Amino acid sequence: MIFPNDSCSWCIEQNTPAGVHNILGPVFVPCPACLGRCLLCEGEGLFPADFTCLPCFRQQLAALGLTPIMCAHCSGVVDLIPTDRLPEVIPHGDH
Repeated sequence: MIFPNDSCSWCIEQNTPAGVHNILGPVFVPCPACLGRCLLCEGEGLFPADFTCLPCFRQQLAALGLTPIMCAHCSGVVDLIPTDRLPEVIPHGDH
């Protein structure tokens, strides 16, 4: 769907669907036509579609034994690294 103020046919609110990641699920990248590529991660940062908040996202990955490495410029996920411990899970309403 294209809104009257949105002339870009590549994106949804400046995000372009980028497929389904095997761990993150459906992901987006910033629209290269509207925003260009991030100069730090060179456009490699992924943004999960199923995202509530950063603490919840980190907890979901920690439950899988992973921690995200995020781009310092665009905040996209650029890598997932295994952890050797599983943290305590804190419900969303408690943080």
